[in-house]
Amino acid sequence: MLMLIIFFKLLDLYIDFSNAAELHHLIQEIVLVALSLILFVYLIRDITWSTKQAKLLSSQLNQSRQHAEQLSQAVIDSKKAFFNAINSQFDVWQLSPREKEIALLMIKGLSNSEIANVCDKSEKTVGHQASAIYKKANVQGRHELAALFFEELL
Repeated sequence: MLMLIIFFKLLDLYIDFSNAAELHHLIQEIVLVALSLILFVYLIRDITWSTKQAKLLSSQLNQSRQHAEQLSQAVIDSKKAFFNAINSQFDVWQLSPREKEIALLMIKGLSNSEIANVCDKSEKTVGHQASAIYKKANVQGRHELAALFFEELL
């Protein structure tokens, strides 16, 4: 649109110049054409710069997404490795499937009453299974049990 305005202003300036219009009118027309051209150049440069910035930001966003996906996958892999190590140790201790479930919940920090609710067992049953786990793991309590695994991480 601005190009059309510039074109018509140049055409008007040419006609005015051919008809020997007054000097102040010609100066006014020249100033308007010059301002229009300056504005056109400014807008083109701004659009070019904005386009480059948008491409750069898009590239950075894609890199950030890829990095986040890599980190997420690394966390998932670490979590799997940690739980595999826990299960391997449970096998060494020869825990039953129910004891493994209870031991894992204890390591996660659940209390006996919370474990009883999750497993739909009585708190007394959970306490007996916890005692059996402590004996097989050769530890004194849940804190020492959890420490066996978390010390390895640190």
